[in-house]
Amino acid sequence: MDVTALENLRLAGVVASQFTHRSEAPVIGEVWLRFEALTVNLGVAADWELRIDPEEPGEGYVMEELGSRVDVITAPDEVPFVRYIGQRLRRLVEEFDDLSGQRMRMSFEFEDGAVIARSWGGDLQMTHA
Repeated sequence: MDVTALENLRLAGVVASQFTHRSEAPVIGEVWLRFEALTVNLGVAADWELRIDPEEPGEGYVMEELGSRVDVITAPDEVPFVRYIGQRLRRLVEEFDDLSGQRMRMSFEFEDGAVIARSWGGDLQMTHA
């Protein structure tokens, strides 16, 4: 996807998949950023590349045999993107691994702050910049 297509779009909402295993604390696995004209999924692929693709959120599901479930929910405040709902994405910068050429990090720059998303050990990490 050409990520520049997201620039200057207003972030309208954030949805997240939340993985829960038995009694452990839930973990955010991926997010969907709902812009005014497009929804994109931000997550980590099986090869650990950070991916961003036009996609609507799916349904949650239960893995009874593993004692786990995945819920698709309105993103909680702990997801850094939530702070920027209503703001325009001013700039989106991608960073690629020198050896593999895989996208490993993205900086989402909003009107009054930024979120860094990166793939780390196969997990999606998101922090305020």
